[in-house]
Amino acid sequence: MDTGGMADVPSPTLYHRWLGWHAPALRRAAVVACLGALAAAGLAMLTSWELAAIGGWNVMALTFLLATWPMIIRANGATTRKLAVREDESRGSATLLLLAASVASLTGVFVALRLAGLNSGSLRGLFVAVAGSTVLVSWVVVNTVFTLRYAHLYFRSPGGAVQFGEPQQEQPDYRDFAYLAFTIGMTYQVSDTTLRSRRMRRTVLVHALVAYLFGVVIVAGAINLIAGLVS
Repeated sequence: MDTGGMADVPSPTLYHRWLGWHAPALRRAAVVACLGALAAAGLAMLTSWELAAIGGWNVMALTFLLATWPMIIRANGATTRKLAVREDESRGSATLLLLAASVASLTGVFVALRLAGLNSGSLRGLFVAVAGSTVLVSWVVVNTVFTLRYAHLYFRSPGGAVQFGEPQQEQPDYRDFAYLAFTIGMTYQVSDTTLRSRRMRRTVLVHALVAYLFGVVIVAGAINLIAGLVS
């Protein structure tokens, strides 16, 4: 019997209805996007539009992560199942929007690195820090989105779409799916888990390709930065 974590989904509050798990996925994405847009508008009055856009994305991404990870950490197997199987027609659209925004944010990384090459001293360090934080935050967002997606596919599939390494006495929770997602995000492959459905394999393929794109950007950005420093 699963005894760890939350016993049930908490009663909805104003926060939960708009940004928490009681809210439809597309509503949560819209709230996060609005906060990012407000941050970008505020930053645009203080700095260039490029940095304002990057800052707005980082605010958006951090808001999503802060709204998501407390539930991932606290949810037990029963709660994970309840949240993952909940019918929400906007779930797919919200997932695509977040993934598209994460990939698009990589453009901002090269913008920040270009600005770093055009400046020196503390300004160069600032732009490098902005580029690094944007890559890190975007990478965590991508793997978090796939964590939620894998949980949904698992509990919506007869018999489960993933076989974890050890004999399962309890229902897997979000942390188990985070293990799967971040393993793929770092190694582009599964480790001690077996994929048991075609839909899950296709989702893992997309995840691995997106993760590889991030890896390419990180390497290219590092080369670009080193070339700028030695020139």
